[in-house]
Amino acid sequence: MAVLLPSFNEEESIGDMIDGVRAVGDYDIFVVDGGSTDKTVEIALKHKADVIRLDERGKGMAISKVFGSVDHDVVVMLDSDMSYAPDDIPNMIQGLECADVVLGSRFSGHIEDGAMSDVNRFGNHILTWLARTLYGVPVTDVCSGFWAFNRHAYGSEINVDARHFELEANLFVECALNGLVLKEVSIRYMRRRGKSKLDIGHGLEIASYLIRRRLPFLLRCLGCWRRSPSM
Repeated sequence: MAVLLPSFNEEESIGDMIDGVRAVGDYDIFVVDGGSTDKTVEIALKHKADVIRLDERGKGMAISKVFGSVDHDVVVMLDSDMSYAPDDIPNMIQGLECADVVLGSRFSGHIEDGAMSDVNRFGNHILTWLARTLYGVPVTDVCSGFWAFNRHAYGSEINVDARHFELEANLFVECALNGLVLKEVSIRYMRRRGKSKLDIGHGLEIASYLIRRRLPFLLRCLGCWRRSPSM
């Protein structure tokens, strides 16, 4: 099993994150670094993780590259900033017994005080509502950064075309459009270490991605409605 840790300037957390993952299982750990300018890579190597270095920044680009190069029955992805608990990895893997993809839901689990601002909480709920409405898939946390995939899903069914923070929306859309079985598992969400890289602009990019990928279907529905005989 492989654990993917996307990173960019995570020197405050990457060492503890690697150790935390290693404490819960004998997993192959890949730190996927998007050009960190701090000591992230140095610390990851010191903690004996495999480091995949990218020339360009972008979480989506990082995961796309790794999906094409790993060869494991199960792949788990979670952020490197200690906001997600490595202890939840076994529950995520167990969820794959009846699903192709497992999504870790913060909102059905526990969110530590101060881990998410009121603005981010509101934005997450809006984006999740938009995803449910457009794609008809029941989901409570479309922006979660904690995912698990079986080989069938990540190896052949999911096409990652997102470049940056719209990656999670990309993963959700691919599950919905390709008929993959998506299951949610309750997880914990804690205060991150280091500075957050998310802002309102990223939320708009996520919304735009969800709408853009659904637009062909919506246009077909509009065309059928216009051609239908009037009552």
